[in-house]
Amino acid sequence: MSGGTTRPGLDRVPAALRLAEWTAVAVFVIAVYEVIVAGGVALWPDADDAWILALWVGAAVISASGMTAVRGAVRAAFVRFRPSAAGPYATLVSFASGASAAPVEETLPRLAELVARGTGARRAEVWLADPAGGFRRASSWPARTGQSLGVADVAEIAELSQGREVLPVTDGGELLGAITVAAFDDDSFTPRDLLLASDVANAAGLLVRTADLEARLIDRVRAESEQAEMLRASRRRVVAARDVAREQIGRQVQSEVCDPLEALIGRMAGLHEEIAEMRDELPAMIAEAETVITRFRRVVRGVYPSVLADHGLPAALGNLLETVERPTALHAEDLPRCPARIEACVYFCLATMVRGWPDGDERLRIAVTAADGRLRVTLIDSQALDMADVAAPAVLEAVGDRIAALDGTLTAGTESDGLHLVIDVPATEPE
Repeated sequence: MSGGTTRPGLDRVPAALRLAEWTAVAVFVIAVYEVIVAGGVALWPDADDAWILALWVGAAVISASGMTAVRGAVRAAFVRFRPSAAGPYATLVSFASGASAAPVEETLPRLAELVARGTGARRAEVWLADPAGGFRRASSWPARTGQSLGVADVAEIAELSQGREVLPVTDGGELLGAITVAAFDDDSFTPRDLLLASDVANAAGLLVRTADLEARLIDRVRAESEQAEMLRASRRRVVAARDVAREQIGRQVQSEVCDPLEALIGRMAGLHEEIAEMRDELPAMIAEAETVITRFRRVVRGVYPSVLADHGLPAALGNLLETVERPTALHAEDLPRCPARIEACVYFCLATMVRGWPDGDERLRIAVTAADGRLRVTLIDSQALDMADVAAPAVLEAVGDRIAALDGTLTAGTESDGLHLVIDVPATEPE
């Protein structure tokens, strides 16, 4: 660069490094002569001139052979605390070796900083080609705040400000982006600066492609995670709506069918005493009405049993298993009350499966326990070996979907005492 502006970059660092090197060398030489020559004279004050000359020669040889090692040690220590002192190309090599391990959000800003410091630019920016067309500013040094800027083409990038050099970044002949460097006022870039920036741009193709692909992958994973969460929320809403609909149908059947039939039985019992000629017909009518009521109660129990809401899961399961032909033993003691959705899920999943369970001589064993914030139901059939032996695929799919909507699991396995089917759901409402 020309002009009076002092460029912040790497130009001042080599001078400081050289000063440190030669200072260390001077101290080393003085120390060698002090130890060998001055020390030898002090030990042998009566030595002749030949002996003193030998000491001087030895000190000179040690000083000459040790200078390179001293300069190397000083340079290594200096670069360790100030890496940019190694020069732009050495810094570029260091950057390339660590770029693959750096996160994508750090790689491009480091690339912009490298170019700016190596060329002494006022600003450096990295632009990426947008799949939809045009270019977008991915990073800059010094860092800028605000929304990422987008332009139509490389020519528009060059027109954004004066004193800007635009260096395309390509890989395999494909234009992936560009690196721009802006000089200070009244300054221009030297051929060395432009050569460094061009070398960086030529070497950055694979790096830019990798960063772009990683950014797209992160966006894709984020979008799929959001879709998965939306699907889980939708499934929960469907299950909740189904439970609400069941409860509404149960109340409607109870109020519009069961209650009027029960009132009719009372009226018919009164008529039995008043109308003697209908003595033989009324008992049959009462028995028929009671049969209808029993059937409707079974329907209501299948839709949404009132005992589940009033008395909890153990009582509802006890009533359910009374209607199952297969002998069944239920163990569900000391269970706390859970949210209605949780209890309804367990009840209807068991109802769906045990009503179609194959006949057998051995008892089904069902155990319901609550521990560590989870509700666990274990169904054991000593006569079955696989899920396909006891439930159809459509039944298992429906039950699995309902359990998954509550962030629960349905697992099955064969043990020494038969098939174990386990339903595990949270004992509280999932967030």
